Order: sequence, then structure tokens, then C-alpha cells
Amino acid sequence: MKKINTLYSIILASLLLVLPSCNDFLDVNDNPTRAKEVNLKVLLPTIIESTSSAHYSAALSAARVTHQVDHFSGYYDEFDLNSVWIKIYLKSLDNAAILIKQANEGGSPHYEGVGKILQAINIGMLADLWEDAPFSEAIQAENKITPAYDTQEDLYSTILTKLNEALPLLKAEESFLSPASDDLVYGGNMDKWTKLAHSLKARYMLHLSNKPAVDWAAILTEVDGGFTSNSDNFQLGYNAVNKNPIHSGIALSSFTGNLSLTHAKYFIDMMNGAIYTVVDPRLPFMADKGENADYIGYVSYPSGAPEHTTEFAVKDSNSFIWYAEEDAPILMMTYSELKFIEAEAAMGIDAGRVETAYREGIKAHMDMLGVADADRMMYMDDPLVSLGGVIDLEHIMKEKYISLFMHFEAWNDMRRHHYNPSIFKGFSEPDLTGQGGRNVPAERALHPSSEKNRNGTNEELFRKDFTTRMWKDQN
Repeated sequence: MKKINTLYSIILASLLLVLPSCNDFLDVNDNPTRAKEVNLKVLLPTIIESTSSAHYSAALSAARVTHQVDHFSGYYDEFDLNSVWIKIYLKSLDNAAILIKQANEGGSPHYEGVGKILQAINIGMLADLWEDAPFSEAIQAENKITPAYDTQEDLYSTILTKLNEALPLLKAEESFLSPASDDLVYGGNMDKWTKLAHSLKARYMLHLSNKPAVDWAAILTEVDGGFTSNSDNFQLGYNAVNKNPIHSGIALSSFTGNLSLTHAKYFIDMMNGAIYTVVDPRLPFMADKGENADYIGYVSYPSGAPEHTTEFAVKDSNSFIWYAEEDAPILMMTYSELKFIEAEAAMGIDAGRVETAYREGIKAHMDMLGVADADRMMYMDDPLVSLGGVIDLEHIMKEKYISLFMHFEAWNDMRRHHYNPSIFKGFSEPDLTGQGGRNVPAERALHPSSEKNRNGTNEELFRKDFTTRMWKDQN
């Protein structure tokens, strides 16, 4: 869906009703300026928009860690993603709690079910970005100034509980009020929200694949109830008035000389034949050759390289093509992601299902970008892709990595597989130890300084180093 629902304009008009008046307010405190009673049809689009915005902001840092993109001004440093923390707590979880409460009291289970799914997605971002974070006391307990932290293990349990609770609510035969045009993603289609809930369960169950007794068959059961085509993608579209943030925040700035991010050399080399001999037909849909007509390669930037030269800058338009069109969507979960989840989960269970899901994942992503059928078929017939019908984990993760461009879910995969270069072929961190840097990739965002200042006693108990592996990724 590339055309944003016209109700999007209501969000901007309603923000003063449902959002705090200052950005530096303690993120997890009870917010005295929030509206206690707000129309459900105002709350829902506000939560969807803030959830999309948080995904975009998180992806900007995650894509640098995974070297989908790199920064002209140098290698990434430690980050805390304070703006994402604020969006999740004050603009998503806080308002979702209000929506769920009012929907429950008003006999509107369809709204309640959608609210619980949006809660689960935002709790998932908390857990995947910071590992441990306040939730049970931060949102569910009123007037708790210094909320205790939930462990990542507890947060994951909460995520799955919320999704399980949502399913029967979405299927309720009667709902006094139901989402319609205020649902900026699915237009009130409860079947699509149901597919999203199952798809998210498969995602979060896969995240725990390093923990004991992972149930691969259970993951496949959730896949079976999930997305069935690109039309089910969980995404928020934009338009010429409300432009895609990648377009307005990154692509447009490059044309005014304010260069920031461009494709990482590693990402381009995954597609241009440098790492794999096959050239990916998605490359011209995802990258650019720049303004220099004599430049035959696609613009990319090596990780850890010195600041760009004038010559390099001239070659760069930094538009990210399809992803940076003004009406492109922000993708939060896609059919192609689900197919690659299926392919990985089916390994060792059903080889035929692995290959079918793998090929469908590639097709779904190429169809979304607009790759010609003939180009897609030629690519998938290449022996390095089809592998004679035996698909291995390396190729599943390669294709998933490409399909998750500018989505922080790619960071979850790399951490889950411990940045293994035998899985992510050719991946390495630059050795910057002699320059006061490091050669170990990021495992988390740091807790924001505002949280340390206002809830420091609790935060300190769960404070960890930037490169310390999370609980979910430990074997």
C-alpha cells in the first residue's frame, strides 16, 4: 500500500490531544498531560503512525550495524535511540493502553485486539533494542515514577501473551465499534490483523532460536496462519503531502549537498557479483549509480573508511530508489520476511517446504519492487541460488538480509546468528582499535540518558555494555 489513508491528516490535528507537551518528559512516568478519554478513531491512527516512525528511526542505526548503509562522516558510535524510546513509550504504548481500556469498557473487542497487537509490536522493539526495559510498572501501573525493569525474557513472554489474547478478540462476532478508515494499514479488515498476529508470533518465536527446546513445528504452525501475499504486508504508506521519511530525511538532503547515509559496500557487494557471482536484478531498484555518467558501479561506501572525498560525493545521489520514493511505505513486517522465517524453521523438517518458501520469499520481494518476471526467473535458476534444490542457511539469510533493507529486523538476524561470516558471507567489522574504536559489532542500544537520570536506581541494575550479547541471543 503506497497511498496513505486520507485520515492521516487527522493524526496531526489530534496530536495535541493525545501526546505530551514536551519531548524530554520522563519517558516511562505517568504523563499528566495525556488525554484520559479520547475517541478510539483518533487514538488508533496516532498509534499506527508513531509505531511506523519508531521503526524508521530504529532502522537508521540498525542498518549501519548490519552494513546495509554506512555514514559519510565515519563509523557508527555507541547510540541510545532516545527518540525511539520516547515514541514507543509516550506515543505508542501509553496511547495503546488507553485504547485497550476504553475498547474493553465499551464492548469493542475489535479495537481491543488491534490495540494488543500494537502493544506487542512496540514491546518487541523495546526488547530487541534495549533487552531489558520497564513495562509492567511503566504502563500498567498508574503514577509509578520509578518503574521497575522487566527482563527481556519477561518481555518476550508478554509479547506472546498479548498476541494470543488478541486473536479471539479479533474474531469476535460483535463489536460495538470496529476500526474502519482510521485503520491506516488494513482499513478495518480483522482477517488481515489476525494474519499479522500469527506472523508476529512466528517472528518472535524465531528470535528465541538460541534458547533450549525451540519448537520449529510450532513456528511453522504460526506461519500457516500468517500472511499469504504482499497485500498482507504490515506497512504504513505515504504520499506527496506526507512524504516517506527516508525520502524527506535522507534522499532529498543528498541533492542539497547534505550527504549523510548511502549504501554500504558490503550490501552492494552482496548483489553486484562481488561476493556471489550472480548479479541481483533488484540492484537497480534499490541502489543508484550516481550523477557521474562515467561511473559504472553502484554507489556504496566502505565501513570504517575516512570521511568521503569530493570525487565520491559527486557520484552519489543517495536515493535508495524504491524505498525512498515519496509515496513508498515504511515496512514493519512483510510477506517475504515470513517466507524466509518459514524456510529457516523448516530446515531439518521438510526440505521441499524450505525451497518453496525460499523461492516465494525472493519472488515476493521482487514483485514488491517491480522486478520483471523473466529477470526473477533467471536469477532463481542460477545454481548459486537454487543450489541444486538444497537450500542452506547461508542463502536463506542472504536473501532475507536483502529483503529486509532499512528494517531493524535484519539486526535481529545478525545478532541471533552471532554475525557469523559463514552465514553472512564476507561480513566483517573494520578494526578501528588503533583509532580509539573497536572491531566488535553492536549488540544493543544503550538506555537513554534521560532514563539513567530519572530512573537510575532501577536502570543501573540492568545496564550493560554496548557489545554485550543479549539474553535472547545467548546459546
